[in-house]
Amino acid sequence: MYDYVVTADDVGTFLAVDCTPMDDNGRQGDLVTEFANNGNKITCDPEMQSHIDAYISNGRAEFEVFVLAYSPEEWELATLVLTRPNYQIKFKKTGEAIIDEKYSQSLQMKIPNGRTTQFVLVTAGATLPFNTQGISEPNNEDYDVRLRDLIVLVMRTFQKKALDAKRKVNT
Repeated sequence: MYDYVVTADDVGTFLAVDCTPMDDNGRQGDLVTEFANNGNKITCDPEMQSHIDAYISNGRAEFEVFVLAYSPEEWELATLVLTRPNYQIKFKKTGEAIIDEKYSQSLQMKIPNGRTTQFVLVTAGATLPFNTQGISEPNNEDYDVRLRDLIVLVMRTFQKKALDAKRKVNT
């Protein structure tokens, strides 16, 4: 049996499962579609939404993350700084900024399937894997997964606001 894990990718969508019931004799019934969340779009829980709203209202968010930047096997501690017009990734140890860019239409945040603390940032010039495992206090995988979702949702919200503002200026 496959357990589906709801992630930041599901927020704002409808989730459903199609299944074909079978009786005890192995006869198939008609296809049945069952929606999650009583047929409503998936939303953030109130605590998560409150954190997102606070960061957006403040116009800035900083998160510690691990990033695979130069070595495919060595996670390096970094700070991901999100603001209204741009985002920046700086190594914690050296302060070196490996990315300092404005939000673009091509920027994507991807979350692998399953229960994972990883996400991938895809930009025009790079693909950077991130990990939140071991970041949260107390060290707890549930918190690390929530942190990953919080980062992705805040970044997507800042991106949307930046692109909307850019469209308004250009029209």
